[in-house]
Amino acid sequence: MSTLYITTQGSNVQKRSGQFLICKGADILQNVPETQIRQIILLGNINLSTPVVAFCLDKDIEVVYLSPGGKFRGRLVGNGRKNAEIRVKQYDLARDEMFCLRQVKAIVAGKIANQIDFAIRQNETNAKEMFTLKKMKAKAETSVSVESLLGIEGAASATYFSMFRRWIPLPWKFEKRTANPPKDEVNALMSLSYTLIYNRLESLINLAGLDAYQGFFHAPKDGHASLASDLTEEFRTIFCDALVLKLIRRKQLNLNNFEKEEGKIRLNKEGSKIYFDQFESKMSSQRQSSAGEIVSYQEAMRRQVYHLARVVKGEEKTYQPYRLK
Repeated sequence: MSTLYITTQGSNVQKRSGQFLICKGADILQNVPETQIRQIILLGNINLSTPVVAFCLDKDIEVVYLSPGGKFRGRLVGNGRKNAEIRVKQYDLARDEMFCLRQVKAIVAGKIANQIDFAIRQNETNAKEMFTLKKMKAKAETSVSVESLLGIEGAASATYFSMFRRWIPLPWKFEKRTANPPKDEVNALMSLSYTLIYNRLESLINLAGLDAYQGFFHAPKDGHASLASDLTEEFRTIFCDALVLKLIRRKQLNLNNFEKEEGKIRLNKEGSKIYFDQFESKMSSQRQSSAGEIVSYQEAMRRQVYHLARVVKGEEKTYQPYRLK
């Protein structure tokens, strides 16, 4: 275990004798050795004791705060790794239009390529949407502005989700991608998956010495780690959407694993346990990339972050998104 998920509302986390204790009232719900944890994710109303906070800060154990429905609220981090030199280069390159265009073309084309590959695995080889996606990928590769790439990426995603709707079995429902808030259970699972990947990548970006809030594709805005969003794009389809389809098709989750409160759909306690177990299982699963490497998704994400860091340093020219073989 490297990530500890806590979802029981009203619980609190204490530290005793080298263990994290998850308690509710006088009951100990779970105890985990502190040496096994590198990240703690809290969903909803959960409290940390002062000794736990101090320990996490001292040991660089990141604490991520999410709403009960999985929306990102904030994080607790220690000093982390600081690298002024690489960040200065990053800020300079973010103002270099040709550099940004080169990286964004690769990011958008790579995302669309992953959508095409994933659709092929769903037997959509002759679908009209596939023809459209291939045209969008070619446009991305020859685009002359970041603004046009934003439009291409949006159009490709709409086309992709029009196919994704066909892959969802009854009684589940999915009409279109909705995020704030998700309008159905499928969208709720997708939003949660995207959020977790985004946070995982933000942590890796910080470790690499880059500024997660200065991206090259997504425009900087207050409270949003735009560089983490840049890197999330290539993993949305092959990790997040694939996980959601697996959970639904194999009936690992059902509609009874969700609850609705104040118009917001979220996993209940049983559903959360199933989901997070499967998320971590997929994160540690071994996959072969188009480059022939066989590594876990967690390691693939780490390698992608450090690949980008080398691009920023000038050691490599263009960022290449991760693709499965």
